[in-house]
Amino acid sequence: MFFAKRCGVLLLFVSMQLPATESGGSNYLPGFYGDFAMAVMPDKGTFFNNFIAAYQDVQGKTGTLLEMPGILHVTGQQLFGGNYIVGIYPGVVAATDHTTNRNRFGLGDAYLIPFALNWQWGDLTALVFEGIVAPTGYYDKNALSAGRNIWTFDHNLSLTWQLPLNNELSLTIGYMNNLKNPATDYLSGDELHVDYLVGHSLHPTLAIGVTGSYYQQTSADHAPASILATERAEASTIGPVIMFTPHIIDRDVTLSLKWLHEFNIQGRDAQDYLVSRVFFAF
Repeated sequence: MFFAKRCGVLLLFVSMQLPATESGGSNYLPGFYGDFAMAVMPDKGTFFNNFIAAYQDVQGKTGTLLEMPGILHVTGQQLFGGNYIVGIYPGVVAATDHTTNRNRFGLGDAYLIPFALNWQWGDLTALVFEGIVAPTGYYDKNALSAGRNIWTFDHNLSLTWQLPLNNELSLTIGYMNNLKNPATDYLSGDELHVDYLVGHSLHPTLAIGVTGSYYQQTSADHAPASILATERAEASTIGPVIMFTPHIIDRDVTLSLKWLHEFNIQGRDAQDYLVSRVFFAF
């Protein structure tokens, strides 16, 4: 079973005059929720989940490598009839800006899951969870940063349907509320994100599918007069995904790899993403 709730935390601070959200960034990265069995959870235990993403804009101006080694604890306790779960995902970021020859390596913002609840009704599984992005990463408003210096509250619902003939449909819908950046007095607007996956199991240990996402900024930014903020961001992604679950050292290890191409862009530069996950029980 695979828990796909590891949210990306960084887009780069390169200029103070990009149009949607502060510097065109977001605490959502496309496709980070989109994986096999998005809503399906282990029954009980403590699990290691390592998330790695490499992405750059299609013009090759900036590039980022993000790693988030997370700990997920499925308590086995019931709340409102659902299984109660907590998690923490600190981030490590390596970034480069080719237009200014600047580089940055260091801690990124952390993603916290103070609670998640999981239910299953036959072939339908549901997961509700609250994610909190904490501004733990290095930040300098005049430099290339590893964090965004804001708190974000990410409210999510995931659903997984097990379909006939070893097929599945998974969906995550999330809504983000951002707090003001105290260093710049900039308040980014709220953000809607949707991730989906249509998958097919070729074998109990091998699955393939198509995954993608849709993102839209739903409310306007509030910026000081000295900072330009003119339009809201919007973007979509789509690409292939594969999952392999070998049995290694007396445990199942879940490995997944996806490539996402971004299109339908407004308010920021288009990017391509290569995303991998490793998940296993301690």
